[in-house]
Amino acid sequence: MKKCALILPYFGKFNNYFPLFLKSCGYNQAYDFFIFTDSTEPYNYPQNVHVVPMTLSEFRTNASQKLGFEPCITTAYKLCDFKPAYGFLFEEYIRDYEYWGHCDCDLVFGNLEKILSPVLDKDYDKIFAAGHLTIYRNNFENNRRFMKSLEGREIYREAFTTNRIYVFDENVKCSMNPDRLNVHTIFRNDNAKIYEKDLSFNVSPKKAKITRTAYNPKTQKFEEDLRYAHLARYYLCSDGLFSASWDKDHVCIRQYLYMHLQSRRMRMSSDIVQSPIVEIRPDRFVKAKFLPSTKTGLQNRFFNVLNWFWIDTYKKRFKEKF
Repeated sequence: MKKCALILPYFGKFNNYFPLFLKSCGYNQAYDFFIFTDSTEPYNYPQNVHVVPMTLSEFRTNASQKLGFEPCITTAYKLCDFKPAYGFLFEEYIRDYEYWGHCDCDLVFGNLEKILSPVLDKDYDKIFAAGHLTIYRNNFENNRRFMKSLEGREIYREAFTTNRIYVFDENVKCSMNPDRLNVHTIFRNDNAKIYEKDLSFNVSPKKAKITRTAYNPKTQKFEEDLRYAHLARYYLCSDGLFSASWDKDHVCIRQYLYMHLQSRRMRMSSDIVQSPIVEIRPDRFVKAKFLPSTKTGLQNRFFNVLNWFWIDTYKKRFKEKF
């Protein structure tokens, strides 16, 4: 039996760094990806990425037939609420997998085999609490657990029949769903085995520089993690997703499951995907020749980035003035 399949329904135009997302998928050959999309753009899909042609209307019809009622899906963004149901809605695609999950495409993956697979080996029913990547054990009961009543309410039906974003897919405090009744609370109430530690690098959308926020299960919020932020650089390569920073005279290398670039515009030239190592900067992806292994090498990278930042800033001001 295969380890895990990740499901991504996406309708409309992919973001400009979608080729880099695909590149990071291709690094993880032990995992399969199913993308349901109406996009016909010719991307270089890795062999473990399977594209299934589908329109938003066809998704809605499929959901209606399997759920037994008419869901409210007025825009593609509303699909966020349906993520916990993908294992049920696309059951025929994931029969041969121990786990299935859903993911976003505004991220780049690190080494899933090294970081995620050891967690999968511990027989959790649900892994992670945020919506950009969540994993579920693939069996009949678990794939239907999202339908269970909670506090006398069918939360999933409420979420699927309203035109507002219900935030059913993640356990994060927000103004859109102050009751915080969601699929995660259903799993908790059902005494399912849950893994909540955040292994990702979720980039704060509120900061210009790359700042990690990590999910705190106690507060149900993403909180800034500044422990390793001092002059850090970030890299994607075939071995994973790394942050490099220095501590006194030593370079500290840390790996993350993925980097989530929510609401962040990123520049990328078309030849970036050919680079074996990609450096992730606050507003762009650039080619890199190596991972820094010394403090001097990392300092040089930092000041080079700083100089380009000021050059870009003055270019923008010059254009605005003249």
